[in-house]
Amino acid sequence: MTELTLVWVALPFLLAFTTYLVPALTRSGAIGMAVLTVAYAVQHGGLPGTTAVPLELRLLDHFGVTLRVDANVAPMLLAHGLVTLVVALYLDRQFVGNRFVAMQLLIVHGSANAVVISADLISVYVALEVLSVGVFLLLTYGRRAAHQPMVGERQLWVGLRYLFMSNVAMLFYLMGTVLVYVRTGSFAMSSLATAPPTALALLVIGLLAKGAIFVPGLWLPLTYISADPVIVAVLSGFTTKAGAMALVRCSETSGVLAQWLPYLSAGSAVFGIAFALVSTTPQRLLAWSSVSQMGFVIAAPQWAGLYGLAHGLAKPLLFIGTAVTHRWRWPMLMLGAASLAGLPGGVGYAAKALSLAALAPWHEWLLTGVTVGTTCVVVRVLLAPPPQATMKITHQVGWPDKAALVIWGGGLLWGWLPAAYSSASLFKALASLSLGILLGWCWERVPQKRWRLDERLEAVIGGLSVVLVLMLVLFGGVNHVALP
Repeated sequence: MTELTLVWVALPFLLAFTTYLVPALTRSGAIGMAVLTVAYAVQHGGLPGTTAVPLELRLLDHFGVTLRVDANVAPMLLAHGLVTLVVALYLDRQFVGNRFVAMQLLIVHGSANAVVISADLISVYVALEVLSVGVFLLLTYGRRAAHQPMVGERQLWVGLRYLFMSNVAMLFYLMGTVLVYVRTGSFAMSSLATAPPTALALLVIGLLAKGAIFVPGLWLPLTYISADPVIVAVLSGFTTKAGAMALVRCSETSGVLAQWLPYLSAGSAVFGIAFALVSTTPQRLLAWSSVSQMGFVIAAPQWAGLYGLAHGLAKPLLFIGTAVTHRWRWPMLMLGAASLAGLPGGVGYAAKALSLAALAPWHEWLLTGVTVGTTCVVVRVLLAPPPQATMKITHQVGWPDKAALVIWGGGLLWGWLPAAYSSASLFKALASLSLGILLGWCWERVPQKRWRLDERLEAVIGGLSVVLVLMLVLFGGVNHVALP
């Protein structure tokens, strides 16, 4: 199993470069890698309700470089495989010159896999940096089809804005990693138990920005709106969640971080849904909703992987569904909306119910209220008019589109977990759905004033700096000695 894991980690990068040299492997390489990741995730307990023995590999002796695959990250690996598989099915028809996209898709797939299974700080840093470069190249990729525009100045600027923000965030993260190594002599995440407050604050601010959590996630809405819907499916499906999963793994070994994680979760959930409710376009509604959902992903660390799987399958369906006009538009939107709102019967409900049941009462009721807002948002997305002449995806529906819907929809509907179906959880879900649908229907009929938060680069970096100062104050004020 050790050799198989190492081959699985390295294979996406080897395939990426091989794909560029051998164009015949463009589509088959991406599909084959996605299928391999799905099989690997299933073997390690990725399917809801299954378990497997955790796997841990120590690679560099005392430096603490370690890989760990357990039941929490396996569902997220399943999301990586399913999203990559579906997006790969689109490549031949939706993109011309897709060899470049396939190469970057394999690179971000491999680096996202590496982030979620890394149990040491330096491996997470390297994998996140590679992921950032791949995402930047995908964001600035211009379609080559005759009816679609080449990359414009706005798209290029948004990509550079993402890369600059990412570099600043990872610089903070690297400084925190160095401080931890100086204190403990190890890169292992277990060293965070004795990390100085400054190091912990620097590490956390880097992962908050990469995971689009709370105010450091201010970069996300404009980035998602400006990118191609198929590229956004990759971003919302798994790349953005890589930072959140790394933050969750750090909280497992740091008592200080575990103590503040619920407040970061609540802040992101409320911050995102508040701006989603005052947004006016479907893409902006979904983008701000993603910031809110990142708060749910980190709310209950033991269910982070399952929630990431549910959100990773639902949100791409909604982003692509709002961009097409063919007859598969409504199945895409209805499946994604039902899962995101937590309709009983799907994996979205199971993830939400189990996560909420694991929280403190104040946190549970706050996120239940946010769930009402989430339902309101998806209702407004469903009621929004379809795109007109500016749509970015063709009318034609081929077998890859149908296969994509079956894979995504099947994944969303396969979520039967008996523990999630308690009477209390069902009552909260049905009550929040009813209230959210009524609120969304009324909200859409009220004249709304267009209002947006400042999302320029200065505001993104400024928000990052303010939250860094807040983290330094909060972590510095905790008595580390008293914590277990």
